[in-house]
Amino acid sequence: MKYLLMSLVLLFGALQPFQAGMNARMGSVLGDRFQAGFVNGFTNVLLLSLVLLLFWRGFPSITLLKAAPWWAYCAGTIGAGIVVVQLSAAPVLGGAILVALFVAGQVGGSLLVDTFGLAGYPQRAPSPSRLLALGLIVAGVLLATASITGDRMDDDAGGDREETVDRT
Repeated sequence: MKYLLMSLVLLFGALQPFQAGMNARMGSVLGDRFQAGFVNGFTNVLLLSLVLLLFWRGFPSITLLKAAPWWAYCAGTIGAGIVVVQLSAAPVLGGAILVALFVAGQVGGSLLVDTFGLAGYPQRAPSPSRLLALGLIVAGVLLATASITGDRMDDDAGGDREETVDRT
């Protein structure tokens, strides 16, 4: 089961730049990145509803919902933020830079939650190899972003500029 989960994480990690591009394209077609974010979220709700119906285990009890820490309810907020940032950044940064920065943020955040036992993770001291991995990722991000010209980085974040789109 562990290898299946690792494979799925790798697969969906590889799909992440596709998702960002698809979301950005939807924002371009709709002319509004926040509407595109809504479409993304609505699709999430529909698919998760289908999964819940297929694997129905009943409604969670109010007692269980009250037992969850307040911060556990913030996960959806982070997810919505990720979608909006991707919608804004993907057309400007491109897939490679977007994902490089995203991965650097994920690794840095992962070290924080592990080191301090945040968000329900067990506390784990950072190993030298994990710190080295973060350093290499940061170095990779610096190399990747150095290839972007200043003009490209100063562009509008996309989604708000007019674009001719065939809506047929």
